[in-house]
Amino acid sequence: MKKFGIRLLVVLMVVSLCSCSKTDYQNVIPANATLVAKVDVRNIAEKGDVANSKAVDLLKAYLTLVVNGKDMKQAKAYIDDPVAMGFDFSMPVYLFMVGNEQAGLTLKVADEDAVKDFLMLLHKQRLASKPVEKHELMCGMLLDEISYSYDGKTFLLLASLGESRASRLEQMAQQLMNQTEDDSFVSTDAFDRLEGESDKDVVLYSTLAALPKALSKEVTPFLPTTVKLSDIDMVATLQFGPGKMDLNAQLKGSPMAQTLVFDEAEKNLFGMAGEYLDKLSGDAVLWMGTCVKGEWLLEQLKKYPKWKELLFLMERGIDIEWMLKEIDGDVAIEIRNVGQDTEAGMADFDAYAQVKDTPFLVDVDDWKQNMKEYGMTMQEVGKNQYVLNAEGHTIAWGVEDNNLYFTTRISPSFARTHALKGYEGDIADSKVFVYVDMTKLQLDKAAKKQGQSWLSNGLGAMKTLILKMPSAQQLKLTVEMENEDENFLKQLF
Repeated sequence: MKKFGIRLLVVLMVVSLCSCSKTDYQNVIPANATLVAKVDVRNIAEKGDVANSKAVDLLKAYLTLVVNGKDMKQAKAYIDDPVAMGFDFSMPVYLFMVGNEQAGLTLKVADEDAVKDFLMLLHKQRLASKPVEKHELMCGMLLDEISYSYDGKTFLLLASLGESRASRLEQMAQQLMNQTEDDSFVSTDAFDRLEGESDKDVVLYSTLAALPKALSKEVTPFLPTTVKLSDIDMVATLQFGPGKMDLNAQLKGSPMAQTLVFDEAEKNLFGMAGEYLDKLSGDAVLWMGTCVKGEWLLEQLKKYPKWKELLFLMERGIDIEWMLKEIDGDVAIEIRNVGQDTEAGMADFDAYAQVKDTPFLVDVDDWKQNMKEYGMTMQEVGKNQYVLNAEGHTIAWGVEDNNLYFTTRISPSFARTHALKGYEGDIADSKVFVYVDMTKLQLDKAAKKQGQSWLSNGLGAMKTLILKMPSAQQLKLTVEMENEDENFLKQLF
């Protein structure tokens, strides 16, 4: 039942997408909110032509599972004309979270009587309790687990992400509905930063601690032990345009996080010269480039378990740490089978790096002898070019004109592509640049396999994903579609 209740919040959000200054309905957002999203539902709906999309057809079909009898006609009418529910969809919808405990949604009320009629329909279908007046508010529950409260100006939904009782949610809802601007999120600096992005389709404020674990766990290894995820927050914007979706995120840290994380990264990341743009192979799924000092890069690689394991494996045969410390300049890595490990358990990759010098080459003969103790072998296949075999892994490496390379591709001949040439300017302006060929990820097939055919069509229309970091505190992500003329949302829906 709890999962169904959370889905109902999503359903209400989708319904709002079908509709065509600072106000008091924002005052219900808790001052200690760790995540707040402002969504311009009307603009998104118009860009995606959501009212005529397959997503709406799917939503209407979903209604047959939860609505019975004569109310079905009215329920579908609400989807066709969400304004009839009594909400003002010309104003943004705000979603928020408080830690991992509560999630909420607040909308501007346009017609209090219409809101009551909508809730009464849910009540007749046993999806909601009947609105009851409490402390000058109309209150009730959806599915016995989501609290709703409203008056003539504000509608508030609250759901527990933990084990809070319904009475606790009702108490919290009444408190939030009665709090003043000075006691709410509206009075914070974070809200001013959120509202500063007034022309975007979605604006998100969040501490890194509030992000999904799948994302936050990727960040944690890079933070010093004295810096917590809650010490860093961000304001991100999402904009849907012709043929693309743009996400921009600006990070801000506490004084300690600024010094130990961002300032430290800025000292060790530099603008790329584009040394390896012509190295991209035709079967590449992902390419990432940066310009960095080797000693700092080595520290970062060791923070990822898989890379640390690979470094340990190679260290028994060659002095990989010595080699990496010589890096000084552009670095690039290409992955060819993201999510599909080889039989040896390691993704196919090519890695290149500019090095200051190659003093480590004088020890290669000693490496050949020492590695025999571990059952490994290394053969010389050309001047300063070698093939290392260890525990089922085969890695070729070498140095050509002060360019160090490692690769799992033993065959010397394969097709190249010039896909990166169109991004030379972006690469030059970036401290980190990532290119992903979305056509090779086959996300559309995965969605179709799960019965999401409408989503499959949108994913199948995606061409590339580009991630740029102009600085250690700024991230720009763009998803490009095959059709450059039609709005991203219309192609997705």
